[in-house]
Formats: sequence, structure tokens, C-alpha cells
Amino acid sequence: MVQSYQSQTTETNNVNQIPTVKDKRSGKLVKGIVLGAVVGGAVAMMDKNTRKKISTNTSSVKDSTMGMVSKVKENPSGVMNDWQERIKSASSVLKEAINDAQKLYEKVNGDVIDQVNQVKDDSSEIIATTKEAAEDLKDIGSKVKEAGEEVTSEPSQTSSTSTSTPSSSNENVHSTNKPSSVPGQIGS
Repeated sequence: MVQSYQSQTTETNNVNQIPTVKDKRSGKLVKGIVLGAVVGGAVAMMDKNTRKKISTNTSSVKDSTMGMVSKVKENPSGVMNDWQERIKSASSVLKEAINDAQKLYEKVNGDVIDQVNQVKDDSSEIIATTKEAAEDLKDIGSKVKEAGEEVTSEPSQTSSTSTSTPSSSNENVHSTNKPSSVPGQIGS
């Protein structure tokens, strides 16, 4: 039993020591990124202008840092007070900007919402009017179609016998009592 426990712990230790595929891949990825950065930096340093820019930028950062350090060494409370005042000033300016932005938002939001609601109402009215006009046009179209069918259809024998026979001078008179030059056409 002791022996099986020892073999189990040995196997567990061996499992923990064997790197997984994921560990190998992430290790290679990190190495590749670092190597790429180093090579890229070396290639960038080959250019004379890049070297000059890096040199001036690093020396200006160094000078400003050294200047700040010397100010802090000379008068730490003065530097602290200066930074506090700057932060308070920036804070008040930021608060004003936020208030102005909020007022502008409220103004624009109110105006825009009112205009959007007005456009929405107007478009609803336009849609309703258009639908009514379309229905009216359908009614007119069906009436025109019906009138056209009446004009183009052959008169039935029952209707001609029930009506009085027209006189020879009024043969081309339509039921609207308007004379027409073409028989069967509505008068013009």
C-alpha cells in the first residue's frame, strides 16, 4: 500500500513537470514577440533620422525628469501645492465643461425630440391622407371602368324595347342628353 502511494505521487510529480502543448505554444509566442520587437528596434535604429529623434526625445525626457526631481528636492511642499492647485483648476474647468455639455445635451435633446415627434405626427398624417387618396382613386377608377363597360357594351334588346324609340334626328344623343358625333360615345 505504501508502495502504490509512492508510485502515485511519483506519477503526479512527473505529470506536473511535463509541459503541455499549450505551455510550449505560449512560450514560443512570447519568445517570438520579444524577438520581433528586438529585430524591429534594431532595424529602426539603422536610420540616421530615427536615431537622432530617439536621442533628442530621450534627452528631453531626461532633462524634464531631472528638472522635476530637483524642484521636488528644493521645495517639496511648493511642488505639492502647485500640483494641488493645478488639479483643482483642472477639476473646476472640467466641471464647467460637463455642465455646459449637459445643458447643450438637454437643449438639443429637447429640440430634437420635439422636432422628431412633429415629423412623426406629420408623416402619420401624410400616410393617412395618402391611403385615403389611394382609396378614392380606386373608387374613381372602378367608376371609370364601369362607365367604360357601359359605353362599350352592346345595348340589350329589353332596354331598347322598354324605352321609347328615338327620333331620327336624335339617334346620336347619349343618355346624358349631350349630342355626340360618334354613335355610342359619351357626349363631349
